[in-house]
Amino acid sequence: MAPGRKKLPWTRILRPVVSAGLLFLVLKGTNLSEFLNLAGKANFLFLVVAMVLILTALMVSVVRWQRLLAAQNVRVSLARLFGFYLVGIFFNNLLPTSIGGDIVRIHEVSRYTGKPSASVASVVSERLISALALSITAALGLALSYRVAGRFSAVVIALLAIVLAVILLFAVEKRRSSVSKRIWLPRRFALRQRLDDLVTSMGACLQDRWNVALVIVLSLLFHFIIVTITYFIFLALGLHIPFVYFLLFIPIISALQILPISISGFGVREGAYVYFFGAVGVSSAQAIAASLTFWALAALVSLAGGLIFALRK
Repeated sequence: MAPGRKKLPWTRILRPVVSAGLLFLVLKGTNLSEFLNLAGKANFLFLVVAMVLILTALMVSVVRWQRLLAAQNVRVSLARLFGFYLVGIFFNNLLPTSIGGDIVRIHEVSRYTGKPSASVASVVSERLISALALSITAALGLALSYRVAGRFSAVVIALLAIVLAVILLFAVEKRRSSVSKRIWLPRRFALRQRLDDLVTSMGACLQDRWNVALVIVLSLLFHFIIVTITYFIFLALGLHIPFVYFLLFIPIISALQILPISISGFGVREGAYVYFFGAVGVSSAQAIAASLTFWALAALVSLAGGLIFALRK
């Protein structure tokens, strides 16, 4: 290895390999002619509706994020936060998992406000509350689609239990600032103070019950819109599946995409679409076409974030 050249982390090599391997396994045996036929005959009007809903979902997320920042007395305009969010989803397409862009969002707000702890707390709180709403949405789908949901009930219940445990870890503890005092950290690295600041900021995010309730409602609305987007994408491809199945499957698929094993969820997302929607009669080609269409529409919107990032430099 040449002097001064850094060795690439193994994760940077492994994730593209995992994505390619998973895609190969999913596409293996898939009727490619059916896939191309679906793509060629997609209903443009339904795709436009899906695109509008994606922008709506982004705005709901931005309002939710702003409320969590405001709870810490951090004021940032919706327009600026919307720009930060677009930059974040742009990097979601480059970084591993669907939370890669969160790091970018934290950096953007930290640089703008000079309050890194508040930035981290707002995004972490947003993720926790969103995960709770995700589980509630999946539980609703489980209740409504009981005929096909039996085989997936264990997955949904496990997801709900894990999310509730994480939420309670932050919500039940009344004296959140005391948590860091129970953890021994070397003071010379100032880690204890950083943890104190973060936990205090988390407490501020979750202190106002009405604000938290509003954020939960916005999170439920966000996930409902995501479910609806997928429904319209299926309609665009000529696939008529009962809406309740989307309420059950999409939250689970969204949770699986968080796993840090692939780039932008490739392979994981498509495999999940094939597995879950295959249970209700959707072919692998149809499921993969729907998955990639959703990704393509989101990627198209995210290009605005790349432009904002480039022009700012």
